[in-house]
Amino acid sequence: MTKRKLWLPDDIELLKLLYCDTPMFELIKKFDRNSMSISNKAYDLGIKRSAEFLSGPYGGRIKKGQIIGKDSQFKAGVPGWNKGKSQSDYMTVESIEKTKLTRFKKGNVPLNHKHIGYERITKDGYVEVKVRDAAVDSKNKNFELKHRLIWKQYYGEIPEGMNVEFIPGADKINFTISDLVIRTRKESMIRNAESDNSIIKRFLKIKEPELIEKIKNDAPEIIDLKRKAIKLNNKIKEICQSKN
Repeated sequence: MTKRKLWLPDDIELLKLLYCDTPMFELIKKFDRNSMSISNKAYDLGIKRSAEFLSGPYGGRIKKGQIIGKDSQFKAGVPGWNKGKSQSDYMTVESIEKTKLTRFKKGNVPLNHKHIGYERITKDGYVEVKVRDAAVDSKNKNFELKHRLIWKQYYGEIPEGMNVEFIPGADKINFTISDLVIRTRKESMIRNAESDNSIIKRFLKIKEPELIEKIKNDAPEIIDLKRKAIKLNNKIKEICQSKN
């Protein structure tokens, strides 16, 4: 066990004199101690770095516009130092053997791997099902929406330009085929634009979820009035377009 090195009175007085403005690497040489020992003793004595020191090059403060580590960053167009080299060119045989212990093994299944058929809930509240096990899934193609899968089981492939949607009031997690309808994208857009949430957000300029629910419960007549106005405007547009 290493014997603890005590702070002598002369060392303490010298630390009081030097600590405010002396870089740590010089203090380490002067007192033959590590930085933690010096910092802890200064803290016990109530000694702090001066404002001039902290604003200087050894103060450790980040200045506005300063980019930390710029000199050690990878430069664009500059190849890595080990590019085109084999491990044996820059590692010892012993080091290479150690890396084998933590390498991914061929055919190894990651701990977070999910089996086909695994279900998860998206941030929008829809259920997704894992339907394939592609090695690379950067675009999330291994998962499909469950309500679309259910529709295809009953009616076959979904025609291009059509959306499978839930009827009003349907549970997005626990549902059956009777809770689903198919619409064109145009019909979906019109329906979404006329929904309670859309009217409150777009036309009443209210975004807070709690306030949206309050208006839906306390003032449904306002929402319905705006919905009728939207439908009337759409009808007028259709008549004008048909005459042109």
